[in-house]
Amino acid sequence: MDWIVALLLMASPSPEGPGRSNEGPSKGVPDDGRKVVALVEELNGCLEIDCAPIRVLVGRGPAIWPELAVGLVHRDEMVRFWTVGVLTEVPVPEARKDLIALLGDKAVRIRAAAAFALGAQRSPEVVEALVHALFDSDVNVRFEAASALGRVPDKRAVEPLIEVMADPDHDVRRAACEALGNIGDARAKATLVARLKDDRKPIVRGYAAVALGTMKATDAVGEIAKRAGRERDAEALSAMAWALGEVGSVADGVSVTTLEALEKHAHEGVRRHAGEALAVIRGREAGKKAP
Repeated sequence: MDWIVALLLMASPSPEGPGRSNEGPSKGVPDDGRKVVALVEELNGCLEIDCAPIRVLVGRGPAIWPELAVGLVHRDEMVRFWTVGVLTEVPVPEARKDLIALLGDKAVRIRAAAAFALGAQRSPEVVEALVHALFDSDVNVRFEAASALGRVPDKRAVEPLIEVMADPDHDVRRAACEALGNIGDARAKATLVARLKDDRKPIVRGYAAVALGTMKATDAVGEIAKRAGRERDAEALSAMAWALGEVGSVADGVSVTTLEALEKHAHEGVRRHAGEALAVIRGREAGKKAP
């Protein structure tokens, strides 16, 4: 589900959290030269990001700032929402403080959208505010904050993300896994291994495996192989196979054996990922032997 659709439909907090994909508005809408303030006033009639005033604003690029700032403090919630959407498509460094302020907005969808937009900024300046948003009262905001921190890898977020790995919502936990994998700090390994082994949701177990693989956590190869040996969910198992390709070796004694067994799995996706992982390991070994 498109993240904007998810946030638009947020009549009440979603137990699953909003989606994260964002294809952006289409191009080519004629610009009639109206002032930014006039276009902002039309945002409350938009039902999707592919909406004329939004497309015009995005098409103008960073030049819309600082005039666009009026939309972030507008009395109408949907004007604030779509203004944040524009700044997601057109990241403007000067808007960061205003977006950070919206993390305190009374409307859940505004706080969640602001977290998403701050992730699009990809700046260390937003990390502290996103860390604070990890502990928001609403699951949607926590999810977007964790996802955003994965796009702005910063070691200051490691300990808070480790704490968030105990969140009751599994989408928040898996977003935290992904963020920790992208940051790549060794402090996260023990928590990621614990989620790999025992999390009740297979998607979290899979994301924990991917995070360990992304981190090149070779010391976790045994735990990944052990969990793969008893995993029943095909998607989680495919993720573990991929991770073994990233951290395994011929010499470790378990990764190749585990992957060879997974090549005979009933699920085609598991077989394919296992075969690809074996090819990665064998290619890496061949590279070591090359003169």
